[in-house]
Amino acid sequence: MPRNKGEAPMSNETFVILLAAAGGAVIWWGSASLPRADRQILASVPLRRRSESLWTGMNITYYGLILATAQCAAVTLFCILMGSLGYPLRTVVLPSAAMIAVCAPSARLIARLVEKKRNTFTVGGATFAGFIAAPLIISGINTSGLAFLPVMPTLAALAGSYAVGEGMGRLGCMSFGCCYGKPLDRCRPRFARLFSPFTTRFSGRLKKAAYEGGLDGVPLIPVQTLTSVICFAAGLMSAYLFLEGRFGASFLVALLVTQAWRFVSEFLRLDHRGAGKVSIYQLMSLVMAACSFLLVFTIGKIPAVPVPVLSKGFASVSGASYLIFIETLWVMMFLFLGRSTVTASELFFYVRRDRV
Repeated sequence: MPRNKGEAPMSNETFVILLAAAGGAVIWWGSASLPRADRQILASVPLRRRSESLWTGMNITYYGLILATAQCAAVTLFCILMGSLGYPLRTVVLPSAAMIAVCAPSARLIARLVEKKRNTFTVGGATFAGFIAAPLIISGINTSGLAFLPVMPTLAALAGSYAVGEGMGRLGCMSFGCCYGKPLDRCRPRFARLFSPFTTRFSGRLKKAAYEGGLDGVPLIPVQTLTSVICFAAGLMSAYLFLEGRFGASFLVALLVTQAWRFVSEFLRLDHRGAGKVSIYQLMSLVMAACSFLLVFTIGKIPAVPVPVLSKGFASVSGASYLIFIETLWVMMFLFLGRSTVTASELFFYVRRDRV
């Protein structure tokens, strides 16, 4: 597709390659270091005093730090993609905020309904809620006159951004030890040989794989790493197709790859995901994959939209308004996701007499 006059020298291909290099480095680092015991608790905040020097503390997790950062990365990509079509930040913030308002509480509510657990989150459930809500949110914004957002390009930008956020967010699961794979000794010999060079080993009794599955130090199928790589790659391909003006293909790539992998990957996992051989989350992924085709064909021909121009996308995230928005979002998501409710700590404070 020809480039518009005045576009920044960076091509769409260069943009995607740079994102791939940066994301690949982060995933490689995370896969190697986050399963360690010292990569779970980021800090502990004293809450209740129990004696002169002893306090009960609330743990702040790397999980929350990573997921808040991944969410902000996804929102930033969404702003860049929609900005490349010429939409200003004040317009793009509307669907972003509405989607977060739906998905954040859904992550806990759906986990409570499906898994019967109060203190957990589900990305699969939040994704399903967002998938249902997205067309309604776009329609509501357009009907209210707040803005006019082209339906398929907006859905494509949301889908590609979600895939990138899902890929980076799975690093949080490596830190907390959740969403863990099956031990190699419980797999068929063919699978065991395939994954033996790439296993994940969690260390530390606070990891979910340890306290729920008793798998501290056991070689596991690297489900989190595979999910990070596959979803992040799908998001990058979706973003590239978007920037090339192929909005329907962009939407389908992001949704089909991520949901097909979700369905397959759950057969490789050992953590509790509800009753039944096929989980509710797997059924949700099949519904989303099927409905993504229906959405593309139902919406039909896309109304004329501007040619995506990457430099416009960069301009939309270069001002003070964007920085205030993304920093506020990061703090809110970190506070929502980072406060551990399944671990606690005891803090002992004392004076270093040798330094007085």
